[in-house]
Amino acid sequence: MKFPTWKTLESRARALSALREFFGQRGYLEIESRAMRDTTANDPYIESFKTSWCSSDQPFFLQTSPEYAHKILLSRYRHPIFEIARVFRNEPHGALHRREFTLAEWYRPDADYRDMMTETEALVRAISRCLQADDWHSNAREHSKPIAISAEPFERLTVAEAFERYAGFSPIGMDKQTLADAAKAVGSRVSTDWSWNDIMNCVLVDHVEPKLGMDRPTFLIDYPASMASLAQVRHTPQGNVAERFELYICGIELCNGYSELNDPDELRARFEADNAERISLGLDSLPIDEPLLEALPALGKLGGNALGFERLLMLCLHLDDMGEVMFEA
Repeated sequence: MKFPTWKTLESRARALSALREFFGQRGYLEIESRAMRDTTANDPYIESFKTSWCSSDQPFFLQTSPEYAHKILLSRYRHPIFEIARVFRNEPHGALHRREFTLAEWYRPDADYRDMMTETEALVRAISRCLQADDWHSNAREHSKPIAISAEPFERLTVAEAFERYAGFSPIGMDKQTLADAAKAVGSRVSTDWSWNDIMNCVLVDHVEPKLGMDRPTFLIDYPASMASLAQVRHTPQGNVAERFELYICGIELCNGYSELNDPDELRARFEADNAERISLGLDSLPIDEPLLEALPALGKLGGNALGFERLLMLCLHLDDMGEVMFEA
């Protein structure tokens, strides 16, 4: 088991104070949502811990994110909110993965994903200043090098641009066979039996992610519409794209943000598609969060983001494993 130094624990405490100060100065209200609810994320690639209450047959789930609860609250009170949430994911441990970790998650009404990227950059800089970091670095990804913290804005790179730069093609608008052929041509071991998203993710992991944020922090934006998750989708001449972003520093993904979807019919269709994919993968179908669907129309225009707090600490403190920045005993 990794164990943080006392100095690191002091740094973590300072960073938490700075995070609260950052949001407080911007008019956010800190909230606390339940860690256990009777619904959970339907994502086929995020597995929840499942439990039950006393002798009841009703299943409950430890939350992978407070997102659903936040949106239900926002449908009643249209006000910026944030939470420093302990969340749970049933996945193997690794340098960048734990079954229990901390998300800084926040939502701002009348904002979109561009506004959230601007605010995310400001937050990362504020935490880095608090920790007196001169650069960001972690060896959790191979071939990384320190990135000096400068006034230069973070890069914003579309998925199409990133794939063209690092894989030699853009996946936007490709059918599955064409995508599979392009993936094989650049050396990714994929199968046409896979889903379009699986092939896409394989190339992303093999050729794109390891190169992102190596010279300066990079927002990867405008994902294929099939990877929208809970984001709005817009039309482009090349094909539909999701108003979604992830931030990478030294090849490490730090966050996942959206222009939030507010169409309940569309979200129900996505949840049903997710459950169909879960079944095809041999996983349980999960209950659809009806209170969330009822809340969506009242959300209006909304921006949201969830940032991995331990990963940011690793980069600011030059550490290589999440266990070095969190107390796991």
